[in-house]
Amino acid sequence: MQTRIRHYRKLRGLTLQQLADSVATTPQTISRLETGNMTVSMDWLQRFAEVFGIHVADLIEGGGGREISLLGTLAGDGAVLSGAETETARFVLDVPADRPVAVRLAARIGRYEAGDLLICNRLEGADLAGAHGQDCLVPADGKMFFLRRLARETDGTFTLMPLDPGGDVRFGVQLEWAARIVMRVSYFRDWH
Repeated sequence: MQTRIRHYRKLRGLTLQQLADSVATTPQTISRLETGNMTVSMDWLQRFAEVFGIHVADLIEGGGGREISLLGTLAGDGAVLSGAETETARFVLDVPADRPVAVRLAARIGRYEAGDLLICNRLEGADLAGAHGQDCLVPADGKMFFLRRLARETDGTFTLMPLDPGGDVRFGVQLEWAARIVMRVSYFRDWH
């Protein structure tokens, strides 16, 4: 079984000796556990999880990450600032979405801050009903997207409401798809 012991050891800035001391073993044993040359029991996983301050499941390589297309950077007016580099931009992250897409905010929109990465689950067809009452990324045309709160009407169309006061409300919009926000990744610049 492949584990992420080495990943978390390096992330925490620990040497083999320091980690070995923390779990009452030798650096050689740590090395064998990291490389898979020694069977990793649940006992070992629990000991490492305690030292790293994580869950046992975080130590197991699951391949659960998803490749996500980065659509571009979302400006304050809702337009995506895209370029050639975003057409093929992708990253991998384990997210609760069947069809993930993402945008990075260039400015604050509603409760979301500039620099936030919003990861959304793209909904189509009958699944669009799940967008009702949710903050969603919606297409305006091939190059623009808007971040709006959606309200589904009885006829199947949507009302698109801005997340900030003063924005335009759009009624009776027929959506081909909408992407409901499922995760917000915030990067903090000031750690003090």
